[in-house]
Amino acid sequence: MKQSFTNIIVLSALLLVTMASCRKESTVEKFVNPNSRTCFSYSTQFEAVWQGMDQGYVFWGSDTVDWDARYKEFKPVFERFDTMAYVSQAEYQEAYNGLFEGILDHHLLGLFFAPDNNGKFAMVSPGVNDYYHTTSTAAERAKELEVLRNRSDLIKYVGFDETVDPKYNIPVPGTYFALLKGRKEGEMIAYFRFTGFSLAEMVQNRDYLYYKISALAPIKAFYGTTDGIGLTERGYANNDSVTGIIIDLRGNGGGSTADLVPFIGSLSQSNNVVGYTRIKDGFGRLDYAPWVEYNVGCPQAHLLKAKPVVALVDINSVSCAELATMLIKNLPYGKVIGERTYGAIGALLTNSTYSHDMFYSGCMGEYALFNDYQQYVYLGFDELIRIYRSEYKNTYPFYIYTSTFNMVDKDYNQVEGVGVQPDIEYPYLGNRLFNDKRDFQLERAISYIKLGR
Repeated sequence: MKQSFTNIIVLSALLLVTMASCRKESTVEKFVNPNSRTCFSYSTQFEAVWQGMDQGYVFWGSDTVDWDARYKEFKPVFERFDTMAYVSQAEYQEAYNGLFEGILDHHLLGLFFAPDNNGKFAMVSPGVNDYYHTTSTAAERAKELEVLRNRSDLIKYVGFDETVDPKYNIPVPGTYFALLKGRKEGEMIAYFRFTGFSLAEMVQNRDYLYYKISALAPIKAFYGTTDGIGLTERGYANNDSVTGIIIDLRGNGGGSTADLVPFIGSLSQSNNVVGYTRIKDGFGRLDYAPWVEYNVGCPQAHLLKAKPVVALVDINSVSCAELATMLIKNLPYGKVIGERTYGAIGALLTNSTYSHDMFYSGCMGEYALFNDYQQYVYLGFDELIRIYRSEYKNTYPFYIYTSTFNMVDKDYNQVEGVGVQPDIEYPYLGNRLFNDKRDFQLERAISYIKLGR
């Protein structure tokens, strides 16, 4: 999911101010701005796409794809398209699938339109192709919550299901709190689950949420009464009888980094170096600025006493959920349990005007194409093509939504395309969830808190 635009702009500005003595590893003879090119053929679209990625993709230092070989392989394919009386949808899609196959960036989304005949639309998303997984679908999440509500050791449950704000027509994440019995009499385990990172916005913006009181109830139960995003009254997570905490990030698609300090950093006692980031500082393929610490602060209203914290994750824990997982993994009393995460952690900007031109990398092409895609995707393919034919007429627009920053963990291990590995690997057991009505991943997290292993 896209991260907060404001936060990324601020972070980017700070990075650009502090980065000096940058080492140029390669150069380009002539910069071609992919956002200013209007394409009128398959081959010119291919050239703009290839050149934009060549100049603006931030993972070339880590990616194993031979981009020059891809040029030699696929340039003739798109040139051949220009000579054909009819290019099928399948041929067009297959060509772009091949061009982007194996690309490391799992945030990447490419959209491509060709107006000839009835129009055709190709979309590539390498992360989905590599790591599609069925864990944490809506049906499975509902079953997991049903199992949680029916546990014999449940003391308290407060839940708000994922919905859409009717005023702004935007998704509202589900938030769920549970209090479970601990190992000994009087001990408790505090459990908190949320499906997207927009909690700070929910708390701060009084007009944002139609269902505000209900949606915030699980947050208040876990963290305490909120004033802005500071904590003014202790929640169960800071209760002395709570001996451990479970943050369930399974199926969490990410969102705003504004949530990291108040809702994840508050689980620690000090600031946390989660990993390191770097951006490009030129249009050469390997022109990079130095690595810079990615530090998540600890607010004054943190949980005052250290206690075990478990991040429960799966393959559909994405983006900001992975940052949160890395933070918890780095805590001296933190533990990650479940499956490895998705591997889409590079920071994002969505509008090419504010990324590729300013920071040498990031999104590129026709942002309006992406905007239309987001707006009309639920209307179906035929309606989407009708809109594109009307708006773009004889042009061949494209849009590539890709990371502006590369990020590695505190040991400089690549996370993009790899994911965060759990400390305790425990697979998703879908059949047993529905047949036995038991959430074995959650049970493993509870067992760890009770037994310390």
